Amino acid sequence: MMKNHLLKFLLSITIFCLLGFIPASSSALESHNATDLQLKYPALLESIYQNHPDHRFWQEESLRDEFEKQILLLVAAGISDDLSAYYQALKKASGEHDWQLYERLASDSLLFYISYTEQISSKGTLWLFAGKIDNNIGVPSKKSTDPFFNAPSQDRLQYLQSLLPAATRHSRLYHYFLSSYLTRHNKLSSAKFTVFAKQGEKLQQKDQLLARLQISGEISDEMKQYLEAQDRDRYSEELQDVVQHFQARHGLIVDGIIGKNTQYWLNISHDERLRLMALNILRLQLWVLNKPRMILVNIPDYSMEYWESGQKTFTSKVIVGRVERKTPLFSSRLDSIVFNPSWYVPTTIMRKDILPYALIDQDFFEQNNYEIVPTWRSEEVINEDEIEWTTITAESFPYKLRQKPGKTNALGLYKFNTPNKNAIYLHDTPAKQLFDRQYRAYSSGCIRVQDADKFAQLLMEKSGFSEEEYQLHLQQEKTKVVSLKKKITVYTIYQTVWVDQLGFTQFRKDIYDYDKLSELKLP
Repeated sequence: MMKNHLLKFLLSITIFCLLGFIPASSSALESHNATDLQLKYPALLESIYQNHPDHRFWQEESLRDEFEKQILLLVAAGISDDLSAYYQALKKASGEHDWQLYERLASDSLLFYISYTEQISSKGTLWLFAGKIDNNIGVPSKKSTDPFFNAPSQDRLQYLQSLLPAATRHSRLYHYFLSSYLTRHNKLSSAKFTVFAKQGEKLQQKDQLLARLQISGEISDEMKQYLEAQDRDRYSEELQDVVQHFQARHGLIVDGIIGKNTQYWLNISHDERLRLMALNILRLQLWVLNKPRMILVNIPDYSMEYWESGQKTFTSKVIVGRVERKTPLFSSRLDSIVFNPSWYVPTTIMRKDILPYALIDQDFFEQNNYEIVPTWRSEEVINEDEIEWTTITAESFPYKLRQKPGKTNALGLYKFNTPNKNAIYLHDTPAKQLFDRQYRAYSSGCIRVQDADKFAQLLMEKSGFSEEEYQLHLQQEKTKVVSLKKKITVYTIYQTVWVDQLGFTQFRKDIYDYDKLSELKLP
């Protein structure tokens, strides 16, 4: 049995040598100090090159450039250790004009990349959110490899370009990433800025501050020189303007005060910024954001947008799930508005958040308008005085809780139905003061909308309802469900980096640790 495996191995090596694929005397990878690299798909490559004796798929520079740009995204994002090693070997082979080695590595890497593109829609949430690509990703399908390996040479570039979705290719973030990557070595490293600073006061570490602002892309060389020429001991108004714009780009309180949150973003390395860009570019592939009507909730930005016919027609601050009860990534369709909703309290929230208080405060249920019911839809309401509370714990409580409609209801006056397996929806809230905070991950998973009244009114108007009908539903004390004439696609997304409509790159705090910041060193 061992002999048979050895014969097959020697036969495959002989075939590659005869094809001119590797030197007969030694491994091409060994000759390039890359002994740790092994082909992922030797059998498939052997079959491909046997069917194409010329085995020269990568002769055109445009083809090599396009492929390297695409796999650079995965390398820079840090989601594939194997592909990172291959990318460095490819660049080295190209620099040394070792086209035999480049041919072998590029074809093998392409097979891995094709398999990635085939599976990204189903495994993207595993790979791109605090995960990595499984190095044993599997063999790509023949229908996906044939368009490259069995295509005329002039069609291969078009095929490679098709592997990167058009929305990603044409995104401003993608082009900004490429230009930033090419000039990254011009971004000199600098000591971190570590002191508190406030406009009008004495400014320490000014050189470090200006260097960090330049590394972040906030100021140019010319602006840096201008600010350097100012009073070195004072935090000037001009410098405060720069810092405030920096704070706005990073979702911080825009006050010009350089505290710990602003220092954190100032001290992010340029390579780490590139990694975050690459990771978020890859995430764009997970959401088909071209619906005629859609609602986008960007979780780390605590924001909601309503788009219609390519135009943003409504925006609002939102509150999302706290870390231990994350708002999930999902898509659904908003089909109706519930005016004056009752709240059917989920069992987890009932046991962990409500019953511990109710068991020590006999008036809790009445003060907060909760009803004890056998089931959520039951007409029967159980008298709390008839329950033997001395034998009840939060875990053994055998009933359900339902909160009556009203201004103090946890859902507020509006609920926006988005049927999905996670039972997550958008709704109003009586706790409006929380929207004034910078950090807004407080809910149990559902999405609280600051301007829920304006949003409900807009949706009613879009569905052909008059202002009078809207007011009538709002003023009724009873719960009323109003179906929308046209359902609206809803996406919850997780983008911590994007380019805004003015062309500025925006960064946000990774509230769920999906980015997993690292000290990645780019090749």
